Amino acid sequence: MDREYTRYEKARIVSTRALQIAQGAPVLVDLPKGMTDPQKIAEMEWEKGVIPIDIKENKEKKC
Repeated sequence: MDREYTRYEKARIVSTRALQIAQGAPVLVDLPKGMTDPQKIAEMEWEKGVIPIDIKENKEKKC
């Protein structure tokens, strides 16, 4: 990950990835034996920096 994310962006990215994993997407990290919780797997992927999801920053000023 190239930049710092807000806690809201992190929550969105991790939860979106957890949903993908729950629906059968391939896992991108080696898992400990017996780990099946998609949320924990997504958090492991976040910590290793391998989640293939990014959020574009909106550079426009809000009025």
